[in-house]
Formats: sequence, C-alpha cells, structure tokens
Amino acid sequence: MSQPDFTSSQFTSTQNAAADSTTPSKMRGASSTMPLTVKQIADAQQSGTGEKGAPFMVDGVETANIRLVGMVNGKAERTTDVTFTLDDGTGRLDFIRWVNDAADSAETAAIQNGMYVSVIGILKGLQERKRATAFSIRPITDFNEITLHFIQCVRMHIENTKSKVGSPARTSSSMGLSVSNGFSESSTPTSLKSNPAPVTSGANGNDSDLNTQVLEILCEPANIESEHGVHIDEIVKRLKLPEKKIKEAIEYNVDIGHIYSTIDDFHFKSASTD
Repeated sequence: MSQPDFTSSQFTSTQNAAADSTTPSKMRGASSTMPLTVKQIADAQQSGTGEKGAPFMVDGVETANIRLVGMVNGKAERTTDVTFTLDDGTGRLDFIRWVNDAADSAETAAIQNGMYVSVIGILKGLQERKRATAFSIRPITDFNEITLHFIQCVRMHIENTKSKVGSPARTSSSMGLSVSNGFSESSTPTSLKSNPAPVTSGANGNDSDLNTQVLEILCEPANIESEHGVHIDEIVKRLKLPEKKIKEAIEYNVDIGHIYSTIDDFHFKSASTD
C-alpha cells in the first residue's frame, strides 16, 4: 500500500486558508483523547463478547475519544452528514461527521480530498467492520504536527504496554509505522528528545497542581463558550506565574488531550464542553 507523502510541499495555500477560516467544533464526550494510528485501530479488539456497542481495546486500554492524523479521501456530502476516509500511511479508516448546525457545515465545507487533518472522534462498529464518528476535524498547516502525533502514539503505546524502548523497530511495527513516516532519529525535534514529557511545578511545588489550575481556567463556562479560547497571556496574568511554567502546563494538557490550540499557538480551549 502506498503511503501519503508527509512533506511540507503537500500543505497548499488552500489548506492554510481553510484552517484560518474555521474554528474547532464543540467537543463532545470524554475530556481526554487517545492518539492512535489506523494500524492500531485495525488491531483493536472489542471487550467482552464483542457484541455491538462494546468498547474497543487498544494495548489493553478501553478507547474513549480517539485522535488520528492523516489525509482525507473519498469525501461525500449529504444534508445531514459528511463521510470520508482517513489515510495515515498505516491504513485507512472510514469516518462520518454529523452536520447539526451552521458551525458544523462550515467545518466540513473546509475539508477537501487530499487535505491533511487532525480528527477527534469515537470508534464504533463491529470487530470486522470498524468505523468512526468524528466530533472535530481540523486542517493541519504545519507538517511537524504529523510527526508529533506519531511520536505521541509511540509514547502512549509504551506507557500502556509497559514496554522498554529497546527495540524501536518492534514498537514501530506494532503501530504500522516506518521511517518514511518521519520516525528517524534525525527527524525527531530536539526539544522532544531532551524533554519527551513536559514536567511542571505549581507554586506549591506540586507537579500536577499547575496543570490542574490551567485546565480549570480553560474549563470555566465563559472560556468554553469563547470562540477562540483563552490567550496564554491571560492565564499568566491570572496565575501570576512565569510564562515558561504556564507554557509547560499547557503543553502537558495538550499532550494528554485535555485542551487544544485554536486560531494560533497562543489561544487554547478545553476539549470538554461539560
């Protein structure tokens, strides 16, 4: 199977314009997402007896919301929904995105075949016929985000299986990854090599305290309703802590799927509407 060419040349001015003209849709369901590849989803097993509606298990962990990155193919539009196939180089997965209001229509209209997107949704179907419902589809304008996503998939796989990073080839194989997808030592960002897991410290020295404080600000009703989310400067002003610490807490919450960036690298929203 041929793999998408994940290079910067693939990001056209049309895709950049689409990302600038749309905002992420409302997030529904669980407040965290699991970064996965299509290969991992193909290998996922349904829990219990495998009856319809039973949750799928990846690396022994039940999937809630899933996050994938890849190229859109076979987009088809109807009045009530939009369907498409996502190809991430490890396989293909069918998605359906329900259209309930004008915001949903604007989001789906901006997505075109051949465009690279980040999709958050939920896995459904039966063992032999998996499909997914998309909650949010966001155009990707920086190809580094693709590499970062696969790095997050590797990290999640290692954490969930308690594996040791002694055989990169084995880890990559289990998720359908190859060096051509960006998994080479030279392609890994230096910042991720030196600091793979952002660590933060709250004012009282508790590592998780600041992460929670930042998330609580973003989860405030007014900030959830805000179209563009909260600027990092506002969080710095409210918590009266160094910007570096706030950024580390934001990176942590992004990494585990609690929040996401909106119009630029400085505005963030909670991934939960609850």
